[in-house]
Amino acid sequence: MSTTQRFFNGAAGRSARRPVRVRRGLGTPGTRTGSGWRRRPTASSALAWLAVVVLAIAVAGVLAWWEQRPLEVPDGFSEDAVVAEMVRVVDGDTIVVSMEGEDERVRLLNIDTPETVHPTEPVECGGPEASAAISQLLSPGDVIVLEFDQQLRDRYDRLLAAVFVEDVFVNERMAREGWGEPAYYAPNDRFLAVVEQAWAQAREENAGVFSPQLVC
Repeated sequence: MSTTQRFFNGAAGRSARRPVRVRRGLGTPGTRTGSGWRRRPTASSALAWLAVVVLAIAVAGVLAWWEQRPLEVPDGFSEDAVVAEMVRVVDGDTIVVSMEGEDERVRLLNIDTPETVHPTEPVECGGPEASAAISQLLSPGDVIVLEFDQQLRDRYDRLLAAVFVEDVFVNERMAREGWGEPAYYAPNDRFLAVVEQAWAQAREENAGVFSPQLVC
């Protein structure tokens, strides 16, 4: 036997004895790339993405409805009470609210705070402090409840109302902090007694305009 024949016979024998490598765990058929195997998209993956998209659309719809939902009067108020959204503070006893898409100026019933924006009168002592006090109670976007008395509007066409935010009666609180002096304009006296009591307490405790620290 020649040297060439012995070489080919030996090579053939080694090739026959070499184990065959088997690629395992490939699962579903794929496409061979230069760096390995790439799995083809499956139907379950497409369904999962579709579910995510549908859920996102549903959540967006719920949020849009929540933001535009009609405001409802909470329990514990009268049948005549209405809900509004706070827009801004004008001064210590006047605010602007949004009702059914329209802005309304509201004058708080049975209190009178020092003037800050009167067209013909100067800023009164305690006026800026009163405006700051009510701004601490009411912020733009707050949902508030308005309760009314016999006469709904004053000569300036402002709504006359008691204002509630969460569990705070704003008219009473302004009197209690010494900024809202009791005021009676017939025939509206529904909240007058509560305001008078709060004002008397403020006087006893030297709060607000009664404070010796208020220098004007």
